[in-house]
Amino acid sequence: MATVWPDRIVDEANLAQNIAVIRKAIGAAHGDPGHIETFPGRGYRILGPITLLEEAGKVALESPGEPQPPAPARRPILVLGALGGLIVLVGVGALLLLRPGAQSPLAELHRTPITRLAGKQFQPAVTADGASVAFVWEQEDAETPGIWIQAAGENSPHRVSMEEARHSSPAWSPDGRRLAYLRFKGSEGSIVVASLEPHRERVVASVFPRRYGILNRHLDWSPDGRELVIDDAEGAGKPFGIFIVSLDTGQKTRLTRSPDNIIGDIDPRFSPDGNTVSFVRAYHRAWQELCAVPTAGGKAVQLTSDARQVSGQDWMPDGRSVVFGSDRGGEFRLWKLEYPPARTQRLQPTALYGDSFLQIALARRAPVLVYSMIQHALSIWRLDLQAKGAAAGRWTRLIASSGQDASPQYSPRGDKISFRSDRSGQEQLWVCDSDGANPVQVTHGGLRPSVARWSPDGRAFVFNDARTREVFVARLGADGVWAVRPSGSKGVHPVYSPDARWIYVGADDAILRIPAEGGLPSAVTNTPGISLGISADGKQLYFVREPSGTDLWRVETATGRIEKVLHGLVPYCSSCWALAGGGIYYLGLKEGSHDKQAIYYHDFTAGADKDLLDYPETVPAIGSGPFSLSPDGRYLLCVRIHSSNANVFRVEPFR
Repeated sequence: MATVWPDRIVDEANLAQNIAVIRKAIGAAHGDPGHIETFPGRGYRILGPITLLEEAGKVALESPGEPQPPAPARRPILVLGALGGLIVLVGVGALLLLRPGAQSPLAELHRTPITRLAGKQFQPAVTADGASVAFVWEQEDAETPGIWIQAAGENSPHRVSMEEARHSSPAWSPDGRRLAYLRFKGSEGSIVVASLEPHRERVVASVFPRRYGILNRHLDWSPDGRELVIDDAEGAGKPFGIFIVSLDTGQKTRLTRSPDNIIGDIDPRFSPDGNTVSFVRAYHRAWQELCAVPTAGGKAVQLTSDARQVSGQDWMPDGRSVVFGSDRGGEFRLWKLEYPPARTQRLQPTALYGDSFLQIALARRAPVLVYSMIQHALSIWRLDLQAKGAAAGRWTRLIASSGQDASPQYSPRGDKISFRSDRSGQEQLWVCDSDGANPVQVTHGGLRPSVARWSPDGRAFVFNDARTREVFVARLGADGVWAVRPSGSKGVHPVYSPDARWIYVGADDAILRIPAEGGLPSAVTNTPGISLGISADGKQLYFVREPSGTDLWRVETATGRIEKVLHGLVPYCSSCWALAGGGIYYLGLKEGSHDKQAIYYHDFTAGADKDLLDYPETVPAIGSGPFSLSPDGRYLLCVRIHSSNANVFRVEPFR
C-alpha cells in the first residue's frame, strides 16, 4: 500500500470495501471473486488472461481529448502475484482519490500500523509523548475484549486488563504510568485504574453497565491527573450525560444533561488546559453534534450543526482546535474546528478519510495521531421459525452489500421487503422482492429516512426524516415508479392503522393520531412513544418510551389506557421486536450476561417468555432497526453483522 499510495492514508478496511464495490460493479455473484482473487492477509490479483500495454517500461494514463501515440503491439499474459495486485490496487486508489471532496495529498504525513492482529483493535489512546498506544482488542477466539498496550520498542502488545470481562475505553494518565478503562461484568460496570509498574488494578467508581451499539470511547483523563471524565447514565431508560469523577473519592459530578428522548451526551475529552470538555451529543443513530462545556459548570455550547454522524474527537495539543471524525461530506473524514468557535465557523478538512467509523486520539506533547477505522457490514437475514435442526441452518442471508443494510419490513402480502441502505453513498430507503432480488431505490437527495412502514394495501409506506421529524409518504404509481411526498405532519416512527384511515406517530410528550388524508393530529395518550407497532385489529398500539428503554408498552387506541407488556428488550434496540398473532418475538439479553443476546417469544396468554435461540453474534443495537415477521408467521427478518474488522494506525506528523 505504501508503494501504490505513497502520499495518501488508505486503510485495509476501505480497501476491502472498494474491492467489494468493484466486484459488484462488474456483476460478480455473491461468493464469486469476479476476476479478482483474494489472498487473505496479502492482497489481490487478477484472474485469467489480461492485456498489458507496455512502452519502454512506462504506464500512460489516457486523458479525454488529448492525442495519444499509436498503441504498441499487444500480447496476452497471465498476471500473477504483485503485478496483478498492483493493477487492481491502482484502480481502487483511483476510486479513493477521485471522490468528491478529496483534498490534495499531504505528502508529509507518514502512516505506520500499530496493530495488524486477528480480530478487531479499536478505541485507541496514546500517551502524551506519543510513544505508547493502548487499545481494545476483541480477539476472534476470546469471549470478551480486553485492554492491551503496544509500548515503544516492544515487538508485540501485552494485556493490561486482568479479569475475564468486557472492557472498553482506555485513557492514559498524563505521566503515562497509569491507565483507566471501563469493565463490564454481568450486571455491573466499573471504572478501573491500573498502575503499570507494579501491575495492579483499583476500582474507582461504579457506572451504568451498558454501552450497547455506542462505538465511541467513553473515558478521558484530566491534564492535572486528578480527575476522569466519563459519559454515564443514572439508570435504565435515562439518556447519557457527562460526569467528572474524582480519582481520590470516586464521587461523580454531572456536567451536562440532555433531553430524555435522545441517546445523550457521549465521547468526552478534556481540553489541554483542563478548562473545557468537548463531547458528542447523540440525538439519533445517524445524527450527532459536537459540543463543549466548561469543566467548572455552565451551559454547553453546540459547535456543529450538521445532523450527521460524529465518530470520534480530540483536541489539538495547543488547545486552539478540535479534530473530529464526521460523514458530513458523505464519507468519514477528519475535520478541524477552531475553538473558541469564530463568528463565521471555519471547518478545515484533513487528508485522513475512509468509508467507516473513525476513532482518534492525539498526543499532547508530540505531533502524533492514532486512529482505528471500524467497519461493521450489516446485512439482512431471514430466520426460519419452523425449521428444525441446527440453529445455523435456519438462517439465510437475503440482502447484503458492501455498505449497511438494515431496518427490514415485510409488505402486507409478504412479496416485498422495504429496507434502509447506504449502498448509494447515503442512507436511503429501498424495496426488493421477498428473496432479496430486484432492489429499487425509493428515496433520494437530502432525506434522512427512518424505518419504512407499509400501508395495508402494500402500495405505499410511511416514514419520517430523522432530523426534521417531518413525515413522508412514498407511493407506488401505476407506472411502477415510486413518488415521495410530505404529509404535512411531524412525528417519529409513523405506522398506518389497519384500515388505512390513520397514521400514528410518536412525539416528545404524546403519541398522536393523524388522518391519513390530511388534517389535525389528536393525542392517543399523553406519554412519549417511539418504535411504534400496531395490532392486526388496530385496537392496541405497542411502543417503547425512550431510546434506552427495556420495557415494551401498549395503549388502547380507543381509550388511551396504558399497560406494560414485557421487560427485557436490549437497550437502544428499541425496535428489535415483531408482533405475532398470540405474542411478540423480541431480542433480549441472555440471563447473567452483559452482551450475549437471544431471540425470545413472549406468549400473551401464558404471560411467559420462551428462549428460542441464541443470536449468532452481538448485534450493534443502534442502527440495526426492527424485526419483521412474514404474514404467514414463518419467517423473521433480522439484522446481523456479516463482516467486521478494525486495526490501529499511527500518523505523524499531524499538525
